Amino acid sequence: MEQLRILNIGGHPKDCILYAGGTVAKHVRRGDHVTILTPYTGMSHHLTGISAYRETGTMPDMDELVADRRRELEEASAVLGVTDVRFLGYDDSITTIQPEIVSDIADVIGEIAPHVVISHWPHDTVGAHALATQMLLIATDTAAGIREGKSYAPTGGDTGGWTAQIFYHDQRGRTNVLESLNPRMPDTIIDISDVVKLKAQAMNKFTSQHYSEGGGLQRKLGEVLDGGIAALHTRVPYAEAFLRHNPELHEYLPVSEYGMKISRETTTEFVSRMVL
Repeated sequence: MEQLRILNIGGHPKDCILYAGGTVAKHVRRGDHVTILTPYTGMSHHLTGISAYRETGTMPDMDELVADRRRELEEASAVLGVTDVRFLGYDDSITTIQPEIVSDIADVIGEIAPHVVISHWPHDTVGAHALATQMLLIATDTAAGIREGKSYAPTGGDTGGWTAQIFYHDQRGRTNVLESLNPRMPDTIIDISDVVKLKAQAMNKFTSQHYSEGGGLQRKLGEVLDGGIAALHTRVPYAEAFLRHNPELHEYLPVSEYGMKISRETTTEFVSRMVL
């Protein structure tokens, strides 16, 4: 199969790993090229910096805190084997659709011409999550046209050309009532059991959000998000779930060979495999 070019977007630095880190790791191992992009600095989630400011009343060095977030994402991405990291560095204290961010994302799309894009559900109630995807969708159309002064050729848009599919994270950003107004049912589930420990190592790089080697936060989060209902009902220990933006085109009705293999297991084989 042709090597895929994948663009993985997270509203905040950690989101790039939290919602799709296992999937990214598997594609890197297969030889696909993955680009990780976050539009915002993630300063609103620099929890250790916020706590220190509250306790001391002393304004922290903002450049140092931004550098923390960039370093965390680069180190976490490296754990997964990703070296192409785009930290756009926009302020996330007030999140709105910004033409500058749209243009920057369009430039990345034009540069790498991704076959696949991964991002948040566009109606996620975390502002940075939803806006990152909404700006992505605008940027996809932007990159599809001729742009004066840009060296790349038009990509063809989200329903054609290079970007053949967009996958939205299935996980909810919050548990508020607004999330219930936009229910989402995953149609693509990736078994990440073979890379879940690698994903945990990557997540533990985000020390500004209290993750750490040997700490319990990632273990708790991993069991809840990756070991939840999507994994259980597809008979795998850990999984990441997504929704496709476009219906897939096939020559024949698709059946997953991987899914068929697992469905043939005995109950004993299934139970023994579920506990890593």
